[in-house]
Amino acid sequence: MLQDMPDTGAQQQADRGIALVVDDEGANRRLLQALLQRQGFRTLCASTGEQALELFAAESVDLVFMDVMMPGMDGYETTRRIKAMAGERFVPVIFLTALKDSESLARCTEAGGDDFLSKPFDFAILDARVRAMERIRDLHRRLAAQHQVLAEARERDHVEQQLAERIFHRVVAARNVATDEIGILQRAAATFCGDLVLSAYLPDGGLRVLVGDFTGHGLAAAIGALPVTEIFHAMTWDGADDLELLTEINRRLYDLLPADRFMAACLATLSARHNVLRFWNGGMPPALLWGPQGVRSLPSRGLPLGIVPDLPRDGALEQISVLAEERLLMLSDGLTEAEDGAGAMLGEGAVLDWLRHIDDPQRLLPDLARLLEAHCDGIPQRDDITAVELPMNACTDACPVRRDLEWPAEGGWRWFMEWSGRHLPASPGLLDALRPLGLLEGLEAHQAALEGIVNELYANALEHGVLELPSAMKSLPDGFELYYAERARRLEKGVRGRICVEVRYEALDAGGRFIVRVGDSGQGFEPEPPVPPEEALLRPWGRGVSLVREWCESVQYLGNGNQVEAVYRWS
Repeated sequence: MLQDMPDTGAQQQADRGIALVVDDEGANRRLLQALLQRQGFRTLCASTGEQALELFAAESVDLVFMDVMMPGMDGYETTRRIKAMAGERFVPVIFLTALKDSESLARCTEAGGDDFLSKPFDFAILDARVRAMERIRDLHRRLAAQHQVLAEARERDHVEQQLAERIFHRVVAARNVATDEIGILQRAAATFCGDLVLSAYLPDGGLRVLVGDFTGHGLAAAIGALPVTEIFHAMTWDGADDLELLTEINRRLYDLLPADRFMAACLATLSARHNVLRFWNGGMPPALLWGPQGVRSLPSRGLPLGIVPDLPRDGALEQISVLAEERLLMLSDGLTEAEDGAGAMLGEGAVLDWLRHIDDPQRLLPDLARLLEAHCDGIPQRDDITAVELPMNACTDACPVRRDLEWPAEGGWRWFMEWSGRHLPASPGLLDALRPLGLLEGLEAHQAALEGIVNELYANALEHGVLELPSAMKSLPDGFELYYAERARRLEKGVRGRICVEVRYEALDAGGRFIVRVGDSGQGFEPEPPVPPEEALLRPWGRGVSLVREWCESVQYLGNGNQVEAVYRWS
């Protein structure tokens, strides 16, 4: 194997990479090597195909000059193997040949050759061919780099889609109820369908269903779905009416999402005791109420959620008398705008016409799926597709009135407990005391709030009243550690003092309330005025009291500050 000649010319020019010269004639190798070094290349030389493959494997070669006729492995086979070794990386191969016939030149191209250089070598032609190959090589590398960026972006998008799907299935869809009664048809435009379908029971046994269609897909839709899901389930569990729920979702989305993102939605609430459907449509295609007497269209009368800060109370909420055998069909625009091979949309008219010709189905969605598939004929769609079928007998058949959530119609109760000295507990254990007495029956929806209020007020009475721990300790760099270490030390040492907790429940005409009073035998203090929640979160103390003020209708300190009364109310 020949070594590189002294690279004197390359020292005066920019480094243009490594050129591999493969030729069994020593004179040809030396001449071409000298010409390439004058142009700024570092050169490697091989006299056989086998040596060329060894050098190519060991070095990052940028350009190859290949003789055709060589002993052993010829230039054609060597080129094929070099191209295979290069893989996706483009390495130009210029054949060195004295052959002129078209068949030989065609064999060079078939083997992977990119250009030809005739013997004897002409410096001007060599320079032109090399520069042309460099332009093609650099263009190919730029395209390969862009392809890599796109591939990485696609992979990130795929990972985000998988994350969004996990969120929807484990956080959103897992909390839905009446899944045997509610029919759902979904087709995803990407990895998963980002349209939102939520269902929950009301305290009186009614059933509420929300169908949402966010602008955007994938993770963007999943991010918006999380707060909507939490608000929907929490407020439905508390018995909030439809407008209260819609107003809160609208406010949260307006604060959370950028101006070009919002959620079109349908909300349907089916009464448990009456044949009444409350329905709201904001920006979705008309919902269709099918029954033996025909089809009723329920068009959009409201704005999508998240566009304006305050949801208009403009009569968009409808109350409709329904029959048990009727079925409500709620659709996203992905279904009505589904395209066939010619780009024609399915359209609302086609869905309405199909529905009018159904006599007495057990389920609407299987027939609708066949209509959709016949129209699309396997063509991928650009938007998620969702259709939800809600039978008007879903409550009476599947969800009898949930008496465990009915509020007591009248009366109430009072519970009182006092601890002193060594019997003072770290936590009052309120729920463990009330449950065996049956006092929380029918009040399960509010027991977590009651426990949180009592625990926070008791902790303040114990720490600041009886133990006389100053809150300012928490403002030190290691204040929390010092504070709770001192708390444990004083409890271990034993304390003198007492704490009393009183909880009263009062049934109201609509809902009820808890009145919580906590007192201690401490010296008392001057309570701080209320601070905004966002400011309270930034301070190292007082967060518990701030949360109690958020939960409660009122919080009052009595006496010299060692008694507090909090009122928690619901309707």
